[in-house]
Amino acid sequence: LSCVGEPQKALDTFRRAEEIHKSNFKPGQKDFQLESCQQKIEKASEDIRKELSEHNEPSVGMKESSPRNGGMIQSGGQPVIVFTDVGKDVDDVFALVVLACLRRMFILDPLAVIATLSPQDERARLARVILDSLGLHDVPVGIGTDGGSKDLVELHCFDNEHNLLNLPHGSMLIPRLLKDAEPKSVTLLCLANLKDVSELMVKHPELFSEKIKNVVIMGGASYSEATERLEPDETAYNNNCDPAAARMVYLECQKLKIPTTTISRSAAYDCPFAIGKLNNLHLKCNHLLASEIYQANTKAILTLWNKVNLPAWNRGRGRLPPRCDRDWFCKFFRVTIDDEAGPNAADGWLRSANIYLYDALATLNCVEAYQELYFGPKGHVVNGTLHKLIERIAFKDGLAAEIDGMLHEAFRLAMEGAFAKIKVENSDVNSFDNAQKSEKEREIERVAKISMNMVIEE
Repeated sequence: LSCVGEPQKALDTFRRAEEIHKSNFKPGQKDFQLESCQQKIEKASEDIRKELSEHNEPSVGMKESSPRNGGMIQSGGQPVIVFTDVGKDVDDVFALVVLACLRRMFILDPLAVIATLSPQDERARLARVILDSLGLHDVPVGIGTDGGSKDLVELHCFDNEHNLLNLPHGSMLIPRLLKDAEPKSVTLLCLANLKDVSELMVKHPELFSEKIKNVVIMGGASYSEATERLEPDETAYNNNCDPAAARMVYLECQKLKIPTTTISRSAAYDCPFAIGKLNNLHLKCNHLLASEIYQANTKAILTLWNKVNLPAWNRGRGRLPPRCDRDWFCKFFRVTIDDEAGPNAADGWLRSANIYLYDALATLNCVEAYQELYFGPKGHVVNGTLHKLIERIAFKDGLAAEIDGMLHEAFRLAMEGAFAKIKVENSDVNSFDNAQKSEKEREIERVAKISMNMVIEE
């Protein structure tokens, strides 16, 4: 990271290493490792001071970086705060990967990711590790609420090995970010229950009405002719976690004239994503997270297959409703399973099965251009404000391929370890930037490119 011109990322990594060392070793143990890490922290800090002194003026044509970025990474795009119950299934991870791609394209600017639903602290640590692996070290992660769940919802998709990270609470992080934001500038992307958003409305009503531009919700809603307003679908999982919070969020957004976009689960069924693409993703990208997603998804599907084969009265089914039997499983994942096949039969139907990327589709709806290109939402005007409902995907051709391309691009750029360079159309700006490059900087870029090619080749 230091060699490719990312001193702030390097500093953040060294500081985290120092914290982990102190959490694992008593004073005096492995002192040479701690001293080495502290020396690197000093060097990275010095590099940052030098760079800031050499570049007092922000780059032409780029948005000035925000304080949360340490002043090093240029940011741009629509500001967004994400609420996720990552770990419940792999769907939220896909959303974060798509978010990373859109960040690198300067389309979305994630201000924070808030992990909600008990055990929310473990979900937050998982989110931190995922974002770090995608190169989003500067995007803060906050610990949200329990999401209305009185019981722990198991992180059955990923092993929990992230107990060493100490993270802030979302209730403190979000108001701080909103205070620094421009009026009516921030999008809230809700990929989980709405309890955190409802609490933000109650505790900081002025901030919410002043700074929130729109709210994008993965859940479900319908327009009621009787009340002439939107009502949340309380059978949708995210709304059902805390129905009172869901009702409040929809009601207050309509009162405050804050536009909403709601994506229902039925829309995702129009865009099946072949599991074979996951296999291709983890084989081609050589990124650990891509491999983890493939393995976690395979594990989750096989676990579900075992549950649907149990009788409805068996406790081993957990909360799986009686309607979810073998026939439902085959229809949902679009597979044909031969009962007489041998013990390795799962290898065959797993490759042909499909999954649904609910949260990735919701993430794309933060971008109006994608929404118009693929989704064709139905609009309802309430209190003079347009609210959009997406129950089906109007133009689905090419959407799955678009998401697949984003996943590959996000992993590829994360492996390179630096943000992709964008071409500035103004040739004068390009000439100015090139003229400012020293011979040493050009040599660093050349060496970094050669090193990266060697890594990719291996």
